[in-house]
Amino acid sequence: SVPAQASGNPVSAADVQALWAPVAAAAAEGGYVAWGTVVDAQTGEVLLDADASVAHTTASTTKTLAAFSALTHLDPTVTLATSALLGGDNQTLYLDSEGDLLLGAGTSEDTDVSGRAGLQTLANDTAAALAQRGVTSVTLNWRGTLFDGASHLSSWDAQEVGSYEGHVGPMAIDAGRTFEGANDFYADAPGHVAQVFASALTSAGVSVSLGEAGEPPAGASPLASVSSAPMGEQLRWMLAHSDNTLADQYCRFAARAAGAPTTYEGATSTIESTLTSAGIPTDGLFLEDCSGLSSNDKISANTLVGVLKASYTGQGTGADTIRLLPWAGLVGTLSQRMNEAPAAGNVQAKTGSLQEVTSLSGSVRTRSGRLLLVSIGNDQVTDGAYATRGYLDAFEEGLAGLN
Repeated sequence: SVPAQASGNPVSAADVQALWAPVAAAAAEGGYVAWGTVVDAQTGEVLLDADASVAHTTASTTKTLAAFSALTHLDPTVTLATSALLGGDNQTLYLDSEGDLLLGAGTSEDTDVSGRAGLQTLANDTAAALAQRGVTSVTLNWRGTLFDGASHLSSWDAQEVGSYEGHVGPMAIDAGRTFEGANDFYADAPGHVAQVFASALTSAGVSVSLGEAGEPPAGASPLASVSSAPMGEQLRWMLAHSDNTLADQYCRFAARAAGAPTTYEGATSTIESTLTSAGIPTDGLFLEDCSGLSSNDKISANTLVGVLKASYTGQGTGADTIRLLPWAGLVGTLSQRMNEAPAAGNVQAKTGSLQEVTSLSGSVRTRSGRLLLVSIGNDQVTDGAYATRGYLDAFEEGLAGLN
């Protein structure tokens, strides 16, 4: 992508700093840290530097780094297949997937990202293929693992946030949630998918007994397959809904594509090397995960805004990062924030929320059309950061209102 010609009136650093003053004052009064940077997208001029070179816990704005890494190493048009294969004994059926964590239990939904590939559709097609072969009864085995290392980070449990993320792996329905909207995930998401698929096969007229987790043998015959939404759409969904599990899943994909180990360490080191290769500063960067769920993660505002700058000026698929961010007042975690003029539809940002952290990283378009890149946050808010995010929203609203 090539950035549009410079448009809108230049914004002065003095105006930006005047808007920042209430954010800084609230932090001083509340005994917490406010950090941030604002950069003119067209000129690269730094309009605000508030502790911008110091790494802070930034919560889910970490996902902008995850998306940049994934989009750098992966083809956003590629889909993930979930398939049924029949063993040579004509009795053992294998459920396999390339890593689709957004499977649906019902029929495939062509317009939905979560549920694009439906297990009932796969079961119906599989049952028809089995009937053609005269097979009426099967034992169902399924792929249980896809990556190396742990599928869930122990640090999250130590920080008592483990229930906010599921397990990376070969397949899941709704990222492994036990019910829609839940902060509760199946410990064995592939096993749960196998159970749902077995029930769907039964309803399609096949007698099924559950077997065990395991990879399909090389000679197994493909019977039917369903495809996920393209990777780029799943990444947009991840950013819109701040889906922790999907963020770490896509970092594993990126690590594998980069030739790194498909572990948490391999995924986070791939982020760092990807940023460095793109010329993005990484001073103080420390990541335990790609979702930002761990409060041990540390990122500077300069790194966050560096991702935005590299995306804005970039030519490859990594340039999609900034365009995939949610819109204020319209999408995902921003749908109920900044939902009036001038910010609604003019702020595009990833949110971040932990007990002591609130953050935003994205872009703001002023009244005259000037594009600003903005990464801001409050950290170490011991009384609870949720109550302070209004200061950040007001700052972005102020930027959007500049002429």
